[in-house]
Amino acid sequence: MSPPVPLNKNLILNGNFIDHGTHWTATATLPGRVDFSQRSCIVRTQGMAEQTVRVVDATAYTLSLFTLITYRGTGSITVVFQPSGVNESISMSGNQGWLRQSLTFTPPTGTVSATVQLTGTSGDVWFDNVRLVEEEGTTIPIELIRNGDFSRNSDEWTSSPPPNLATFHDQRCQLNLGAYIEQDIRVVPGQALVFSIDAQTPTGGHGLVKFHIAPDHVPELELRGEGGWDTYTYLFTTPAGVHDMTLQIQGITFLVVDNISIKAME
Repeated sequence: MSPPVPLNKNLILNGNFIDHGTHWTATATLPGRVDFSQRSCIVRTQGMAEQTVRVVDATAYTLSLFTLITYRGTGSITVVFQPSGVNESISMSGNQGWLRQSLTFTPPTGTVSATVQLTGTSGDVWFDNVRLVEEEGTTIPIELIRNGDFSRNSDEWTSSPPPNLATFHDQRCQLNLGAYIEQDIRVVPGQALVFSIDAQTPTGGHGLVKFHIAPDHVPELELRGEGGWDTYTYLFTTPAGVHDMTLQIQGITFLVVDNISIKAME
């Protein structure tokens, strides 16, 4: 689901679990376990993942995230303030699809940190897109694309097989004569997304962006300019029941791309 590096205003690190369990401390009681393999936090049977962040007392914060419960699961979302041990929590139970949960609170006087705990006590409880922001802070879009500026060359991208090869150089990607790159992305059903890309179409070239949202739902955006760099944007909303999509960018003739982005607006 969710979406890469959380926001400047987001105090939670790796809240979309793109880096699996990095920055989270996981504990479980056998046979329970905490699973980060699907770019969500999945607490199976009995366990917990937690992260401690610095907060300021007498300041309003909002914790928000998405949850999914299967196998008649039960769980909770808890914020524990340190050093007092006072807490705020949300309890969950039953089978449910992805739901947005939120909790607004003001840490008690003397609070220096808060621990966000994602707990499952039965069944499977999924957590994703965890955000903790100051209530008055500016909402900044969450970036869903990984390595969209090609600063790490082809990392995070799957390329078309030979002979139509994608090439990466100068922190850009060149796609000629049918070559393509693609990336699988976790999304939230019903979420509004904003796509943008910088593209250059030398020698009259052109290309396509394909949004593989569902087998029968693949919107396309044509990239066709005058030879220089142009920025293209596309707005869309993920349908109900869709949790994954594939973004594919293809050079029909000659195409150079950079700064690929999909941002989820809360």
